[in-house]
Amino acid sequence: MDLEGTIKLALAEDSGDRADVTCMATIPFEMEVEAHFLAKEDGIVAGTAIAEVVFLEVDPSLKVEWYRKDGDHIHKGLQFGKVQGRAHSIVVAERVVLYFMQRMSGIATLTKAMADAAHPACILETRKTAPGLHLVDKH
Repeated sequence: MDLEGTIKLALAEDSGDRADVTCMATIPFEMEVEAHFLAKEDGIVAGTAIAEVVFLEVDPSLKVEWYRKDGDHIHKGLQFGKVQGRAHSIVVAERVVLYFMQRMSGIATLTKAMADAAHPACILETRKTAPGLHLVDKH
């Protein structure tokens, strides 16, 4: 499966066949907001490009801005990005975005720690990834 297919599958699995009923019942469809990405732990950020694809898949009018790029070290409490647009669209996309970014950032953070510990030896990639998430885990 390609990355686009993985993202579409993740969005479909998250919302199911009934969409996000809580979101639909509680958030006015046209309400505009700005949401911020806030680091919950120190680590390496990863998944910004995939996050943008997810947001745009849900709603092409959403605007995403990053203050850090993939591979940058971030500290707990740091605001490292934002998304602006319809609150309904942001809420629909956010769980999938956070799942991918948390997974990818966790892998990046552990990989960096292992690479630093192994220096000057070089750590090579592995074939051992989660089924269906090979492209995400390798990124």
